[in-house]
Amino acid sequence: MNEKIKCMVKIDKYFVDWENHVFGYGYGTGEEYTLKALKDFMGCMRVVKNTTNYNYTEIYKHLGTMCTWLMINILCHADIIEYGSSPRFGWLTDKGEKLYDYLKTKTVEELYNLITSKDEEGEFCCYPDHCNCEELGQEKCNNPFF
Repeated sequence: MNEKIKCMVKIDKYFVDWENHVFGYGYGTGEEYTLKALKDFMGCMRVVKNTTNYNYTEIYKHLGTMCTWLMINILCHADIIEYGSSPRFGWLTDKGEKLYDYLKTKTVEELYNLITSKDEEGEFCCYPDHCNCEELGQEKCNNPFF
């Protein structure tokens, strides 16, 4: 197994696996942009009555309309945000809250370094429908972001 991944804190590996599943087509070039968009989107969240939510007009100001709607669509599909009658005003799911808390502890550069520290040899990822940890003799990961 890659020493960098082996030494990675488990929550960091969970994020790497989640990012690989949700945004995983950067190939060392696109991550800088998708990670910044994710951080900026989450930075627009507000906590009201114990619910972390968003107003699309606030996100427009920071990401623009195109990026806002791409992020809303991607994060809804990833079960990170949900909404009632309109995706213009939504809130974080339990998984979204965990991702939000995690992202608050990292800079875009730190996230980028985590994502790009993987190498092809000995690399393994877990997915929402399949955990590779058990096959490698480790405990099932139960990734909180999936």
